[in-house]
Amino acid sequence: MITRLLSPAASIFFIFCSFLGFSLFGQSHLGESQLRKAFVDPGHMTCAKEEMTEKFFDENPGTREAAMKARAEAAIHTADYEAKGGSGQTLFIPVVFHIIHSNGDENISNAQIHSAIEVLNEDFNASTPNIQNVVPAFSGVVGDVDVQFRLAQKDPNGDCTNGIIRTISASTFSGGTNLTSASPIWPRNRYLNVYICANIGDGVAGFTFIPADVNGAIGAGVDAIYITHPYVGRIGTGNPTRSHALSHEVGHWLNLEHTWGVTNQPGVPSNCNQDDGVSDTPNTIGWTTCNLSGNTCNSLDNVENFMDYAYCYKMFTAGQSSRMRAALASSLAQRNQLSTPSNLQFTGITEPAEICEADFTVVGSPSICPGMELEFQDLSFNGVTNWSWSFQGGSPASSNEANPTVTYNQPGNYDVSLSVSNPNGSMQVTKQALVRVLPTGDYELPLLESFEEMTEFGGDNNWEVINPDGDETREWEITSNAAYSGSNSAFVMGRFNSNGAIEVLETPTFKLSDVSESAEFTFKYAHARRNNNSDDRLRVFVSRNCGEFWNLRVTLNMADLPTVPGNVSGAFVPSGQDDWETVSIPNIMSIFLTDEFRVRFEFTSFVGNNIFIDDINVFDPLTVSTEDQDFADGVNLYPNPSGRGPVSLEYNLFESGRVRAELIDLSGRTLDLLFDADRAAGRYISQYDVSHLAPGVYFVRLNTEGSAVVKKLIVQ
Repeated sequence: MITRLLSPAASIFFIFCSFLGFSLFGQSHLGESQLRKAFVDPGHMTCAKEEMTEKFFDENPGTREAAMKARAEAAIHTADYEAKGGSGQTLFIPVVFHIIHSNGDENISNAQIHSAIEVLNEDFNASTPNIQNVVPAFSGVVGDVDVQFRLAQKDPNGDCTNGIIRTISASTFSGGTNLTSASPIWPRNRYLNVYICANIGDGVAGFTFIPADVNGAIGAGVDAIYITHPYVGRIGTGNPTRSHALSHEVGHWLNLEHTWGVTNQPGVPSNCNQDDGVSDTPNTIGWTTCNLSGNTCNSLDNVENFMDYAYCYKMFTAGQSSRMRAALASSLAQRNQLSTPSNLQFTGITEPAEICEADFTVVGSPSICPGMELEFQDLSFNGVTNWSWSFQGGSPASSNEANPTVTYNQPGNYDVSLSVSNPNGSMQVTKQALVRVLPTGDYELPLLESFEEMTEFGGDNNWEVINPDGDETREWEITSNAAYSGSNSAFVMGRFNSNGAIEVLETPTFKLSDVSESAEFTFKYAHARRNNNSDDRLRVFVSRNCGEFWNLRVTLNMADLPTVPGNVSGAFVPSGQDDWETVSIPNIMSIFLTDEFRVRFEFTSFVGNNIFIDDINVFDPLTVSTEDQDFADGVNLYPNPSGRGPVSLEYNLFESGRVRAELIDLSGRTLDLLFDADRAAGRYISQYDVSHLAPGVYFVRLNTEGSAVVKKLIVQ
């Protein structure tokens, strides 16, 4: 067994993910912690349309030749459409967002999706903020595409939807057309599919295909927009500048090229010899900086164009608008079927909003301590106009706000109900025992929890299992298959979990307010690597305020997580104490010494194996690890470990006084009073028969009027 001691400086830290490059086209076998990169804004938008189109052609023989013919057809159709003056009616496009995530920042909120729709509708209707400040030379050619994007309200089966699909998949870290395997594409003749992920490639914001290149049946399976989450919407992980990247990709999806032509290489002088097929976008070498006076091909460049890379987006031109409208009137890639009255009715976007689901969530954890607040957010759809909340045990007890804040003052488990309505109907939902208000100081120190008295988590023991994925995964549970001491331990059957699955175990509250200077926290765990691709992770957090805010104290990645050598391809079970290691966090400082102290274990599975935790120990090192001044020559407890006979408690009092000795179980509860008597100064030996005790770990606590010493007792 190995003990890992974290220094005070190392026990509170920030984790910075390294930005690791990998091939845009290669299959990666890196684990989650290696693939989850810190987002670094390159200072300009980068689109991989050309590279991904070439990849599509290379992987699908015959598609390149078919695309060349379709491009010629598109050119003829566009010219005819423009010659006839086009169509003046507003076109509506049903949209579905597929959020492929691993419970990271890429799992963006519904509000961020709604923000993305707002930005699209501004950009495609010439109402982008500051559009009145377009460079004067181009103010006369600002184009209004007159297209409205709406989240779908009916799915391909005719069932109600909010147009947002969330799927957990490790493919979020290497996003490409492989994302369609995680969440099947909806029929392209009915929906614009947008896939959101964590990463596509080094510096790549997104990509898509022009209609001609995916016109055939093979193309229908990948015809979507693929984009990383920081480039979606202007709130959350997005921002106002990057938010127009989605408009850039929709431009490609509607047959626009980059303003410098058919490459992904802006700034190259030879781009002056290329053209984007639009008459009112001057030839340019392309920009990655916002030089509004740029003149690269003997004319002023339209740097503010959405199809450039310079972060000063404001406009499409009239020519680009006409070209996109032509694409929506073309049968290539079935774009002309999207805005038909029958499809708008099928997808529900022009029908009266029908409430088809009542739902809500809690911001943060629903487990709190008395006197704390919870914020509730409505997730119902579609078209909710009225809310009626009921909060059992809360203050206020009811609310008509969309997103109310409620205070809970008494420990207990409480139901929350929501009824939503609009002129077309109503629905309601009740979530039983959703809110858990924990008692403060539930466990007194010293604590050594080895789960011997538990059969499951929850209920009166106030341990909480959380499945943030919401999917069918193996959660934390009690097992009797392995333990460091005693018979039981906590474990996650990670060997059979999906990649990216996160399982959380949170403790009850600990009473740390009586700790003199600092507390110490230790636990034992066992884990094995499954194979060389394994990338499981264990993180441990502490909280001073019942879990309202968590402070990361331990991160164990695959470099140091396994406790046994080599790979274990089957389901790992530790065979003895040598398969366990100890993690120790000393010096839990004064700011954490409250009666609302909690610990959170977070295990992430990634091609990994089972993990076990045992002997969670929280104690005051000044009272548990050292002898008190009232006792001379130390306090001894022997034999220890003990067999089935008596054990002896030996101590030597400096001065006369009241002395009390108690036997304590793992949760800090007093099991037996050994003695409570006035004693004169001197040496004493008291014996206690442990033959009636079950094998396991206990404490003997010896108190005088102003001092205490706690000794661990192991009964075998």
